[in-house]
Amino acid sequence: MTGPAPAPGLDEPEVVLPVSRRGARLLGAVAMRVAAFVATVLGAVLLVEVLLTLAPGDAIDLLPNGDELRVGLAAEWGLDKPLPERLVATLGRMARGDLGTSLTWRPGASVAELVADTGARSLLLLAPALLLGVALAVALGAWSARGGTRLLRLVQAVSVVPAFLAAYVLVMGINAATWALIERGAIARPDWFALPDTPSAVRTALAIGVLAVASGGLTEMHAACDAELRRLRAAPFVDAARARGAPTWPVILHNLVPPLADIAASRAAWLLGSLVVVEKLLLYSGAGAALWQACRLRDYPVAIGITLVAAIVVAGTRLVADLVRLAVDPRLRSAG
Repeated sequence: MTGPAPAPGLDEPEVVLPVSRRGARLLGAVAMRVAAFVATVLGAVLLVEVLLTLAPGDAIDLLPNGDELRVGLAAEWGLDKPLPERLVATLGRMARGDLGTSLTWRPGASVAELVADTGARSLLLLAPALLLGVALAVALGAWSARGGTRLLRLVQAVSVVPAFLAAYVLVMGINAATWALIERGAIARPDWFALPDTPSAVRTALAIGVLAVASGGLTEMHAACDAELRRLRAAPFVDAARARGAPTWPVILHNLVPPLADIAASRAAWLLGSLVVVEKLLLYSGAGAALWQACRLRDYPVAIGITLVAAIVVAGTRLVADLVRLAVDPRLRSAG
């Protein structure tokens, strides 16, 4: 008789189990999303670099004595190099975590600090606007999915107004109404009056509301949520839960997560685009207004730094949305 096989020693190689097919598909799907994230960020930065380089004029032209200092400043700022070398230099600095210093907007200031400061202010608008838009879309979709169509028309009528026009009309209307009440002695002059000159919670709330609703954003999200809710209510698994006498809303809510993540990711890109206009109109000193000034003054490091962060936010939101959908919906893992 032979005794039991001896236990493997510490010096024996460890047996590595093969990765399951399901795990391989999931890893492949995640790798594709990460690759798309990296490509989007690099593409956005390179596009802005090319556009700013090809635009007429440069940062030196905006200086009072730019002609006298052109040779030295062009060499110091790298403006004398051809476009391919400038692109490589920009990517090299980004890889080292160096965003450079401002040339003309805030001369000598660290771009990283400027981006962090203005980006934090803009985030106080973007995040609440995105959450508010999704919450309104779900609430309105749950209402209209029960068969109503008048609400959808009303939302479309309100949401179709462009963001810049909505902000302008609201500012003028609120100021006119407030001034009328002050003249009649009905109220004392509020601390935030008059918009948008004074920083206040009213101005911030106004910007959030415009970003969440205007320019057709709420209409698109409402229509998407309405369609998803109608589809889910008619789904076989919801009918099965209803037949068992179980509550259907947990099933619907669970299956609503993937499309909501996709809707929020799509909306994030639009919000960043509208942020420039809304911040300029409401005199809000965030990343959107800073990008406007940096492009106007040909401040390449600041413009590229803000673009980098904006691309990371947009692509990162899409990446998170895709990962959420992969985690919730097994069919996407199989397809990946």
